[in-house]
Amino acid sequence: MPLQTLPLWVQLGAFFLAMNAGMINVLGLVTILHQSVSHMTGNVSMLAMALLHWQPEQILYLGLVVLCYVIGSCYSGLILGNSHFSLGRRYGFPLSLVAFFILLCWFLLPYFPRYALLWACVAMGVQNAMFSHYKGTIIRTTHLSGVLTDLGLALGYRLRGLDVDRRRIILHLAILFGFFVGGLVASLIYPYLKLNSFLVPALLSWTLSAVYWVIYFRYRRIQE
Repeated sequence: MPLQTLPLWVQLGAFFLAMNAGMINVLGLVTILHQSVSHMTGNVSMLAMALLHWQPEQILYLGLVVLCYVIGSCYSGLILGNSHFSLGRRYGFPLSLVAFFILLCWFLLPYFPRYALLWACVAMGVQNAMFSHYKGTIIRTTHLSGVLTDLGLALGYRLRGLDVDRRRIILHLAILFGFFVGGLVASLIYPYLKLNSFLVPALLSWTLSAVYWVIYFRYRRIQE
């Protein structure tokens, strides 16, 4: 089903969520462990290599990384009950959880750097699972494989002379640009703020939660 409408706030929401993930992933990469936290493909590959070479400590850690991401997704499923985006659902709750888990990561990093990042993995799992479909479009805000695949498909369709859904392309470009901008922001602020850089995506997550609650209650009043 093509996108019939694409409200500006949906575009902005996708952009800022992707920006949030872009910041978190870069911060995970530039801290002590150089650990990717917003997507699990590389981590599962590293887990396979660690298992083959029998590196028990790495096996345990990478297994926990993947498990924590799954647990975060579980939280979203438990809270929302559906991954199809609907304005009537209370996305403010999982967004607040994202902020809380990022704060936990920030608080624990100076003391337990190896395992503090697990909370960032939980946060990214929560965010990515909040909604994965919008009017037939698959949405992933913590990694770009699907986004780049769909953009490449759209380019191929155009070269073939077929029609493409411009609103869908806009949504994917918003996610791509947001993730990239988030990475730039994190790279710029980390030399100055160091571990306190994690407070920036935490604040962004709570801001998004507050903004969504405003939209949610206005929507409820209109529905009544």
